[in-house]
Amino acid sequence: MKKTFEPEALGKPVGTYSHVVKVSARELVFVAGQLPTDRDGNMAGVDITDKIKNHRTIDLAAQVRQTYLNLKAALEAAGAGMEDIVRLDTYVVMSAANEYGTTGVKVRREMLGSARPPGATVYVAGLMPADALIEIAAIAAID
Repeated sequence: MKKTFEPEALGKPVGTYSHVVKVSARELVFVAGQLPTDRDGNMAGVDITDKIKNHRTIDLAAQVRQTYLNLKAALEAAGAGMEDIVRLDTYVVMSAANEYGTTGVKVRREMLGSARPPGATVYVAGLMPADALIEIAAIAAID
C-alpha cells in the first residue's frame, strides 16, 4: 500500500512528484540507472551515421522516452509497473538542463501517467556513455 503526502509546511511540488510517500509493501524492486539505449545497445536520439561526434545533435525527447521505456521494461520484469515507483532519481547532463525543463518534463508526464513518485533531478557534467543525456534509477514497492 502506498500513500502520498503534501505537508502544509512545504511548498506545493513544482513538478511531477510528491513530497512524501509512505509504503507498506511485500517486496521492493531496485532498478539500476537506465540509459537511453535500445535492446541492441544503440543510443536513442543519435544519428549513428554522424561521424563528427563532438558536434552532433542529440534528440533529448527521444532519449527521455527510451529511458522510460527501459525503466518500464525493468519494472515489468520484476512484476511491477510505473505506478509502483516510490523513488525516482533522474540524472541529466548539464548541457541539456534547459531543454529537460520543458521537453523532458513533458515526456516524463506522458510516460509516468498519474504516478508522482518523490525523488531527485540532478544535473551532472556527463554520463557514460558520452552520448547519453539522461539516466534514471528507481525504487518500486509491490503490495
